[in-house]
Formats: sequence, structure tokens, C-alpha cells
Amino acid sequence: MGSKKKQWKTRLTAFETGKILPWWRQPAHGFNAFFMRLATRLGDGWVWALVAPWVVWSQGWAKGGALAWRGTVVGLVSVVIYKVLKDRFNRARPFEPNDLVPLQAPPDRFSFPSGHAMNNLAITIYVTSFLPQLLPFLLPLFVLIAFSRVYLRVHYPTDVLVGAVLGFAVGTGFQHLPLFSSL
Repeated sequence: MGSKKKQWKTRLTAFETGKILPWWRQPAHGFNAFFMRLATRLGDGWVWALVAPWVVWSQGWAKGGALAWRGTVVGLVSVVIYKVLKDRFNRARPFEPNDLVPLQAPPDRFSFPSGHAMNNLAITIYVTSFLPQLLPFLLPLFVLIAFSRVYLRVHYPTDVLVGAVLGFAVGTGFQHLPLFSSL
């Protein structure tokens, strides 16, 4: 069984590398690299540090505070899940085997799944279930953060895709838990 898993991982990595490596080998434009690093930094949690006070201010202390702490719990659970999965799958970052220089230092050793994609979509899905008016702002920001991880050469596209699927599942799942289903 372990051999089949390794073959699958090797084939997927080879396929992705073949498709994206020519793009990664192109020189990075200075402004684009700066913009993508900024997007990634927002995905480190800074966007939520900006959104949470606005939520509390706009929704009032009781409702806004409840949503802020619950969104924090969603994010923390997401972090635990992706850390366990990264340690389980041990997929190398794309720059390591491909003689590339990452445009941003990665926050940890392994690539699969993308914690940025998982965490940010989980919180986006959960928070916007209560404040749908934020979706037109947060969803494009999530897409930018997710794309930045591939652009910066620290994730394969499937790392981001699986991270997003898991983030969607976590954000949606919390909406159905009794303590988290209403404010």
C-alpha cells in the first residue's frame, strides 16, 4: 500500500512540475513578486486581524465578539488539521527538488496541503455565512492569497487546491456544530 501511495505522489508531482516548471523558471517581475509577497503576508493572519475589529464594531460587542472568537477557533482547528496532514504526507516544497529559488521563505518544511489556502478559506466560509456582504471582498482576497503561494514557488497547484477543499469543508462543517451554528 505504501508503494502505491508513493507512486501516486511521484506521478502527481512529476505532472505538476512538468506543467508549471517552465513558468517558475521565468524571472519574477519585481512589482509582481512584491505584490504576491504582500498577499501571502495578509494570508498569514493579518487580514483577520483587520477584519475582526470591523466585525466587532459593525455587529456590536455581543454578536461581533462571538463571531470573532468563533472564527478564531475555526482558524485554529484548521491549523491543527493542516499541520497533521503536512507531517503525514511529507511532500517537499516545489523549489527544493527543482533547483528554484523561492520568492518567499516558507513558514514550514512541507508543502501539502497549503495551510494558507485551508485556513483562509475555512474562516472566509464560516464568517461569510453570518456576514454574506463580506463575501465579495474576502473571496477575491482568498483567491489572491492562494495564487500567491504558487507564484512564490512554495506550493504546487494541488497543494492549494486540496487546501481550499479542506478549508471549505472545515468552514462549512463548523456552521453545522450547535455552538457555532448561530450567534
